[in-house]
Amino acid sequence: MHEGTAAINSTHLLLGLLRETDGRANIIFRLRESLPEEVAQLAALKKQQLADGTIPLSTDGRRVIAYAAREANGLRDYWIDTEHLVLGILRDGDNAAAARLREIGLDIETSRRRVIESKDSRPPRPNPVLWWVRRRPLGLALAVVFFLGIVVALILLGFGGAR
Repeated sequence: MHEGTAAINSTHLLLGLLRETDGRANIIFRLRESLPEEVAQLAALKKQQLADGTIPLSTDGRRVIAYAAREANGLRDYWIDTEHLVLGILRDGDNAAAARLREIGLDIETSRRRVIESKDSRPPRPNPVLWWVRRRPLGLALAVVFFLGIVVALILLGFGGAR
């Protein structure tokens, strides 16, 4: 976090996106090439350590994260990646980072289309539910018992097919 600030805001989130050179946001939007002043600013930032190790989000930082989650959900993604953060910054619209992104020609609709068009280039991600069930024998057992319970309930209620 930048020295002298009390919370992470939208500009800090944008700088964080620039730090990830191989992040999807940089691949899709070419942020590092489009924002050379901010990339240079990264080198000048000093890390600030807080006593309890936590860094709070500012109001616009919270809005950006919430909008990023909504964008990911709207795109039927079950994770928030760096491109969703760009969309969240732009969707909030009323922050310094969004203004800077608009200066380099990004807007929410065009950016959303670019994210959709780039979905095929994503690395495969496992379904988190199936991942959990496969790695937790108890989870698998609970899933089987749950589905058997549904089948038994349907049979007892007369939905079994035999009449």
